[in-house]
Amino acid sequence: MSTPLSVIILTQNEAERLPQCVEAVRPVSDEILIVDSGSSDGTVVLAKELGTNVLERPMKNWAEQRNWAMNQATYSWVLFIDADEVLDKVLQKTILAWKEQSHEDIKGYWGLKRVHYFQGKRMRFSGLQSDVVVRLFHRSQRYADREVHEKLDLQKPQPLHGILHHHTYLNHERWENKQRSYAAKSALDKNQSTGALTPFHFVVKPAFRFVKHYLLRGGILDGAAGWNYSISMAQGIYWRYAAMKKLRNS
Repeated sequence: MSTPLSVIILTQNEAERLPQCVEAVRPVSDEILIVDSGSSDGTVVLAKELGTNVLERPMKNWAEQRNWAMNQATYSWVLFIDADEVLDKVLQKTILAWKEQSHEDIKGYWGLKRVHYFQGKRMRFSGLQSDVVVRLFHRSQRYADREVHEKLDLQKPQPLHGILHHHTYLNHERWENKQRSYAAKSALDKNQSTGALTPFHFVVKPAFRFVKHYLLRGGILDGAAGWNYSISMAQGIYWRYAAMKKLRNS
């Protein structure tokens, strides 16, 4: 018996990237469910024109939105894809082969190997070279409640054959806004577990994050994009603690 699959895509102002994402998942999906959280760029209209099922709901955080979306899915097995991600042909075929099988163990889950693109360059190093994300699983799974970098409490699996292309960078303004938003949400997640804020948090930790991505994880081999990405990761750490300081002083 084959396994039907609901593909879930969470969106907010993703009109520019959504069509490519949807067309890539169409061959593997029995349902494409879009859950939009207040787009103002025509994403909702576009999603309907693309023939997807569209629900609109304000977002508390990514984890809670994903858990809610799973409850709305038609089918028991779900595949989460972000609007800035695109399945390659090999991954499509692998998922189609997965669907031809019967899956009785609801605790089963599968990972996808992501290849990242930053400032128009495919990133082969910079700490991004071993990224595997768990995206295919039974909808009874639940994301841990956190503001940002939501994940399931599962061990990293071997990825399915194929690539999930991740086009995360549109332009500098959107990238910086995204990083600042993530930093503010990360401050909420980590505030209770962080002691007194000192120069260690504002100087040493950002500096180490740069060294980690640029030298230890090979960002230097990604050229200018590797330098810029490493700088951005360091900025994100600084912004996290700046947001935490502001939170504590409010």
